[in-house]
Amino acid sequence: MNSRVTQFYTVVLAQAVCIGVGLWMEQCLLRHGLRQAAGQGGAAFTGLSLLPSALITFLWTFALLTITTYLVLRRSEDTLDHERTRSASERLRQTQTLVRTRDAVIFALAKLAGFRDHETGGHLERISEYATLLASGLRRHPEYGQQVTPAFVRLIGLAAVLHDIGKVGIEDRVLRKPGPLTPQEREYMQRHTVLAGGCLTEIAQRLGSSNFMHMAADIALSHHEHWDGAGYPHALKGDNTPLAARIVAIVDVYDALSTPRVYKSPMPHAECVATIRAAAGSQFDPELVRVWLALEPKFWAIAQQHLKTLDGDRAPSIAGDAKPGPAPPCQEPVAEPVLMTVGSDWDR
Repeated sequence: MNSRVTQFYTVVLAQAVCIGVGLWMEQCLLRHGLRQAAGQGGAAFTGLSLLPSALITFLWTFALLTITTYLVLRRSEDTLDHERTRSASERLRQTQTLVRTRDAVIFALAKLAGFRDHETGGHLERISEYATLLASGLRRHPEYGQQVTPAFVRLIGLAAVLHDIGKVGIEDRVLRKPGPLTPQEREYMQRHTVLAGGCLTEIAQRLGSSNFMHMAADIALSHHEHWDGAGYPHALKGDNTPLAARIVAIVDVYDALSTPRVYKSPMPHAECVATIRAAAGSQFDPELVRVWLALEPKFWAIAQQHLKTLDGDRAPSIAGDAKPGPAPPCQEPVAEPVLMTVGSDWDR
């Protein structure tokens, strides 16, 4: 039986019982009054003699009805609260399941796209962790603290894995070329940002309000833009490039420098730090680089942990020849930084 119908019949039954008890009390009091009047010869029995009995009956019936109604309503509210809590818990569980499924599908699609590019194993996993780490560090920054919310940090960890999904539209002869690219090939390679940005933007428009897809589109389109306006595809300058894309720009270059690629050998961690430091204010947002420099030992630790997970203790390491352990000191450049320009293979 429907719970509301049950509650209705419960209230009706409770009221009937209370009224019945009240009427019974009234009859008892009335008989008692009649007996007293009969004992006095009936002379003293008037309408006013029934007033105390009627008042007592009213108060008793009213009190019983009030208490009963309160108890029934309280139980009804408790039942509704329980149902709402259970419903909310179920919706939360379903939402969490959908989010996990979405995340898994997105990561799988990004991995499938990555199979066409000969990059180091674990690239997407590292990019996700690097972006999350740098974004978390920005939460305490006076300039970016309000923009980088906990939701922003969670989203960028997933959105960053789609940064190079546009490479599925690049031919293998260019994508997998082991040597330097010609100017024509480099221009063709740079199309991957526009391809990915357009695709993800269209998906975002179809979904409507989707912070995740908008962030993913920003990252895919603009993670090769430079702070000084010398990047691509739109030569955006300064903070005209979305913050999420400026974050991924740094972590993607660190991973590119510190890992072996089909077109280059890996660079030791200290040289990676020197190179990124030298690019502050030209290629990278200088404030983001300051935050990154404070976190660079953690970046090195993540790189080493992924190497250990993927390859055990096999040498050489992702970020140099050292075994996993404390990051080497990088307060001062230990080598000449590698010059990164739009026309160089470091910026693929």
